[in-house]
Amino acid sequence: MALPIITALRTRTDLKESVLHTAQELAHRASLYGVARVSLRYLALKCHCCKQTIINHLKKLIELKILRKHTIWIKGNLCEINTYHFLIAWDKNPAQTCHSQNAGPKFPPPEEGEKRAGVGEKIRNLEKGLLWYTAGSIGYEATAEKIAKLKALL
Repeated sequence: MALPIITALRTRTDLKESVLHTAQELAHRASLYGVARVSLRYLALKCHCCKQTIINHLKKLIELKILRKHTIWIKGNLCEINTYHFLIAWDKNPAQTCHSQNAGPKFPPPEEGEKRAGVGEKIRNLEKGLLWYTAGSIGYEATAEKIAKLKALL
Protein backbone atom coordinates (compact mmCIF):
# COMPACT_ATOMS: atom_id res chain seq x y z
CA MET A 1 0.00 0.00 0.00
CA ALA A 2 3.04 2.24 0.12
CA LEU A 3 3.10 3.26 -3.55
CA PRO A 4 -0.05 5.47 -3.66
CA ILE A 5 0.95 7.25 -0.45
CA ILE A 6 4.52 7.77 -1.66
CA THR A 7 3.20 9.09 -4.97
CA ALA A 8 1.03 11.59 -3.09
CA LEU A 9 4.02 12.62 -0.96
CA ARG A 10 6.19 13.22 -4.03
CA THR A 11 3.68 15.73 -5.38
CA ARG A 12 4.25 17.92 -2.34
CA THR A 13 6.74 20.69 -3.11
CA ASP A 14 6.92 21.98 0.47
CA LEU A 15 8.83 18.95 1.78
CA LYS A 16 12.61 19.07 1.93
CA GLU A 17 14.57 15.99 0.95
CA SER A 18 15.26 14.59 4.43
CA VAL A 19 11.70 15.19 5.68
CA LEU A 20 10.35 13.64 2.47
CA HIS A 21 12.61 10.63 3.00
CA THR A 22 11.29 10.20 6.55
CA ALA A 23 7.69 10.41 5.31
CA GLN A 24 8.42 7.85 2.60
CA GLU A 25 9.98 5.42 5.08
CA LEU A 26 6.92 5.83 7.27
CA ALA A 27 4.67 5.22 4.25
CA HIS A 28 6.48 1.94 3.59
CA ARG A 29 5.29 0.76 6.99
CA ALA A 30 1.70 2.03 6.51
CA SER A 31 -1.30 -0.25 6.22
CA LEU A 32 -4.03 -0.17 3.61
CA TYR A 33 -5.71 2.60 5.59
CA GLY A 34 -2.61 4.78 5.94
CA VAL A 35 -1.83 3.79 9.53
CA ALA A 36 1.73 3.01 10.60
CA ARG A 37 3.08 1.80 13.93
CA VAL A 38 6.79 2.25 14.18
CA SER A 39 9.30 3.10 16.87
CA LEU A 40 11.42 6.22 16.61
CA ARG A 41 14.58 4.14 16.96
CA TYR A 42 13.62 1.92 14.00
CA LEU A 43 12.71 4.95 11.86
CA ALA A 44 16.02 6.61 12.75
CA LEU A 45 17.86 3.46 11.71
CA LYS A 46 16.02 3.30 8.37
CA CYS A 47 16.59 7.01 7.64
CA HIS A 48 20.28 6.95 8.71
CA CYS A 49 19.91 9.72 11.26
CA CYS A 50 19.47 10.15 15.00
CA LYS A 51 16.26 9.81 17.00
CA GLN A 52 16.01 13.57 17.64
CA THR A 53 16.12 14.29 13.90
CA ILE A 54 13.23 11.87 13.38
CA ILE A 55 11.28 13.64 16.14
CA ASN A 56 11.88 16.99 14.40
CA HIS A 57 10.84 15.56 11.02
CA LEU A 58 7.64 14.10 12.49
CA LYS A 59 6.81 17.44 14.13
CA LYS A 60 7.23 19.12 10.73
CA LEU A 61 4.98 16.52 9.05
CA ILE A 62 2.34 17.00 11.75
CA GLU A 63 2.49 20.81 11.31
CA LEU A 64 1.96 20.42 7.56
CA LYS A 65 -1.12 18.22 8.23
CA ILE A 66 0.46 15.23 6.48
CA LEU A 67 0.46 13.05 9.60
CA ARG A 68 -1.52 12.71 12.79
CA LYS A 69 0.20 11.12 15.78
CA HIS A 70 -1.53 9.07 18.44
CA THR A 71 0.48 7.93 21.46
CA ILE A 72 -0.58 5.27 23.96
CA TRP A 73 0.87 5.89 27.42
CA ILE A 74 1.23 3.35 30.20
CA LYS A 75 2.07 4.05 33.85
CA GLY A 76 2.47 7.80 33.64
CA ASN A 77 5.15 8.88 31.20
CA LEU A 78 6.15 5.59 29.55
CA CYS A 79 5.19 5.57 25.87
CA GLU A 80 4.11 2.17 24.61
CA ILE A 81 3.17 2.74 20.96
CA ASN A 82 3.26 5.63 18.51
CA THR A 83 0.65 5.33 15.78
CA TYR A 84 0.82 7.62 12.76
CA HIS A 85 -2.12 8.25 10.41
CA PHE A 86 -1.55 9.76 6.98
CA LEU A 87 -3.94 12.67 6.44
CA ILE A 88 -3.03 13.54 2.85
CA ALA A 89 -5.28 12.31 0.06
CA TRP A 90 -3.92 9.42 -1.99
CA ASP A 91 -5.34 7.25 -4.75
CA LYS A 92 -7.40 4.54 -3.06
CA ASN A 93 -8.48 2.63 -6.15
CA PRO A 94 -9.21 -1.03 -5.47
CA ALA A 95 -6.96 -3.68 -6.94
CA GLN A 96 -9.82 -4.95 -9.09
CA THR A 97 -11.17 -2.10 -11.17
CA CYS A 98 -14.07 -3.91 -12.87
CA HIS A 99 -17.43 -4.84 -11.38
CA SER A 100 -17.57 -8.51 -12.33
CA GLN A 101 -15.52 -11.48 -11.26
CA ASN A 102 -15.92 -12.91 -14.73
CA ALA A 103 -14.85 -9.76 -16.57
CA GLY A 104 -12.57 -11.47 -19.02
CA PRO A 105 -10.45 -14.48 -19.71
CA LYS A 106 -7.41 -15.00 -17.55
CA PHE A 107 -5.65 -17.13 -20.11
CA PRO A 108 -4.94 -16.46 -23.77
CA PRO A 109 -7.34 -18.03 -26.27
CA PRO A 110 -6.49 -21.62 -27.12
CA GLU A 111 -4.45 -22.08 -30.25
CA GLU A 112 -5.77 -24.01 -33.20
CA GLY A 113 -4.71 -27.60 -32.80
CA GLU A 114 -5.87 -31.07 -32.00
CA LYS A 115 -8.66 -30.00 -29.64
CA ARG A 116 -10.22 -27.70 -32.22
CA ALA A 117 -9.50 -29.87 -35.25
CA GLY A 118 -12.26 -31.28 -37.42
CA VAL A 119 -12.63 -34.96 -38.31
CA GLY A 120 -10.82 -34.52 -41.63
CA GLU A 121 -7.86 -32.82 -39.96
CA LYS A 122 -7.67 -35.55 -37.33
CA ILE A 123 -7.58 -38.20 -40.05
CA ARG A 124 -4.75 -36.36 -41.85
CA ASN A 125 -2.75 -36.07 -38.62
CA LEU A 126 -3.19 -39.76 -37.84
CA GLU A 127 -2.13 -40.70 -41.38
CA LYS A 128 1.03 -38.60 -40.93
CA GLY A 129 1.65 -40.49 -37.71
CA LEU A 130 1.41 -43.81 -39.49
CA LEU A 131 4.69 -42.99 -41.24
CA TRP A 132 6.52 -43.43 -37.93
CA TYR A 133 5.15 -46.90 -37.25
CA THR A 134 6.21 -50.21 -38.75
CA ALA A 135 3.42 -51.97 -40.60
CA GLY A 136 1.93 -54.68 -38.38
CA SER A 137 3.06 -53.16 -35.06
CA ILE A 138 0.61 -52.53 -32.20
CA GLY A 139 0.79 -48.74 -32.64
CA TYR A 140 0.22 -49.05 -36.39
CA GLU A 141 -2.86 -51.23 -35.88
CA ALA A 142 -4.32 -48.94 -33.18
CA THR A 143 -3.84 -45.86 -35.36
CA ALA A 144 -5.34 -47.62 -38.38
CA GLU A 145 -8.41 -48.52 -36.27
CA LYS A 146 -8.82 -44.88 -35.21
CA ILE A 147 -8.58 -43.76 -38.83
CA ALA A 148 -11.21 -46.33 -39.84
CA LYS A 149 -13.60 -45.15 -37.07
CA LEU A 150 -13.15 -41.50 -38.07
CA LYS A 151 -13.69 -42.27 -41.76
CA ALA A 152 -16.91 -44.05 -40.81
CA LEU A 153 -18.12 -40.80 -39.19
CA LEU A 154 -17.70 -38.92 -42.47
